[in-house]
Amino acid sequence: MGYGVADTGVDFDFIPTKEAHELLKSDKGIFVDARDLDDFEKSKIQTSYNFPANDIMFKPDRLDKTLVQRCKDVAAKGKLIIVVSDAGISGMQNRGHVSRCRHVAQYLHELGVERESIRRLQGGINCWKRSGLDGIFGDMRRYYAGTVMNADKEAQLDVEALADEVGCAALDQSSLAALSVQASLSLESAAAAPSAQGGAEAICLVPAQAEGWSDSQSSRPLVVTSPTVYRVLKGEVYKKVSPEVDKVIKLSWAVDRLVRTTGEVFVGSSGGRWAELDAGCGEKAGWVYIEGPGFGPSTRNITTKYLAA
Repeated sequence: MGYGVADTGVDFDFIPTKEAHELLKSDKGIFVDARDLDDFEKSKIQTSYNFPANDIMFKPDRLDKTLVQRCKDVAAKGKLIIVVSDAGISGMQNRGHVSRCRHVAQYLHELGVERESIRRLQGGINCWKRSGLDGIFGDMRRYYAGTVMNADKEAQLDVEALADEVGCAALDQSSLAALSVQASLSLESAAAAPSAQGGAEAICLVPAQAEGWSDSQSSRPLVVTSPTVYRVLKGEVYKKVSPEVDKVIKLSWAVDRLVRTTGEVFVGSSGGRWAELDAGCGEKAGWVYIEGPGFGPSTRNITTKYLAA
């Protein structure tokens, strides 16, 4: 038992962060976040859907009832459903308690999503943040059970994640020490590696203002404020060649199609927000309309959102 939801005993394969990141960039997977809404609103994997494990038992009316069918549809097209929690831990690591991502994966499976189409994100969103890869929107600090992790907790989870990766159910002190060194080296390598975000401008980072941050820590927390991936909401998308060009083209793109961008955004004269398409990820060069007033006189006082991060 855990999070108010009975465990059915069915488990799912884990997918490493790097592979999940590639699926995000290639539009070959969708992400379902099993954390509570408060956690999801602080930070998330871009384009992910929130489907809290707690709500399955305690607040079922809040659940997005269309998500199960959406998962079935994308699975039928060969895409994977990646379920996300804070750390994606196994019962082996957590004294038999089950991670929220496993509960939500079981729920989707019970309602008809094939087990082979579901993956759990190895190390959860915290591992993604630690890797330095783009794709996060919001607070880049690592959280556990709704609380910002201190250095000791981060180190503990790093070791546990590595232990889970190599399949160690029980470790002696020398093995733990070796894994601690390995975790530290992995973190240093990620910090020293060139950015995977497509250039210095691809992502906008600002200091976070959330509570719980200690000024004694070595650096200020960062918040990602400019997404690099969006999801199509309405099936109609508006595009222009460049910010200077007035001509706008209307395109028909499938709902939930992922749109890869560089992170650059400009605001037009009428207040609409445009994102630069990322040709390096296979998009055709240009700028796509995120949200804003319409293009005709009758819609200028109505704000419409066409893409969601």
